[in-house]
Amino acid sequence: MSAAIKGDLRKFVADEWRQAGRAIRAGLREGGRGLRDGIVADARGAGLGKLAKVWRVRVYGGRRGPWESTAFIYPRGGERTRGALWAFEHGATIRSTGSRYLLIPTSFNRKGGKVNGKVLYQPGDLQGTFVQKSKDGSLLLFAKVGRAQAVVGGRVRDRAYVNDQLLGSGRVGRTKKILEAGAVPMFVLVPQTRINKRTNISSLSRKWEARLPELILKNWRVSDGA
Repeated sequence: MSAAIKGDLRKFVADEWRQAGRAIRAGLREGGRGLRDGIVADARGAGLGKLAKVWRVRVYGGRRGPWESTAFIYPRGGERTRGALWAFEHGATIRSTGSRYLLIPTSFNRKGGKVNGKVLYQPGDLQGTFVQKSKDGSLLLFAKVGRAQAVVGGRVRDRAYVNDQLLGSGRVGRTKKILEAGAVPMFVLVPQTRINKRTNISSLSRKWEARLPELILKNWRVSDGA
């Protein structure tokens, strides 16, 4: 074999090697983004808005060649984020470690009355509390409601408060019911609670892993001009 042919062969092999590396990395990027987008859509569909925003993709080149390249899809955040993701992926039973009961704030004890809103009060912040057993066997920690008046549209209206927190957004009908009750549940007390599986990260990962050869081959053809 002549030197010229050997040179052409080495150039051909080197070009194919570089093209293979580009195709592998492009396939990994496409697959990684596809998996990330699938996880984000899955988390949003499960109502886990905040946990849908933590996912990132990175593609790392292999030290010994492109065949060792890796797409890494990972959640930003600390141990609590990873623990929450694990629980929603596999399901988990949560028990109190420092006391007999878990304290779950109700909407009355959340900013804006939202389930995922910031907790307004801890039990020690509340005056005149009492516990009542509910029909399902859990306990409810009630706080007594205070009455105040305000002038709205030229009329004097009753307002219901727990500490300094307005309840019912000042609506007349709801305020009347709250004041008639005289107290509202601020916490639900349960010995344990169960988080059901709500995400499908494992099945999405298997789906995109199975597609990697197809994606690499597609990008190889694209880079080859096919």
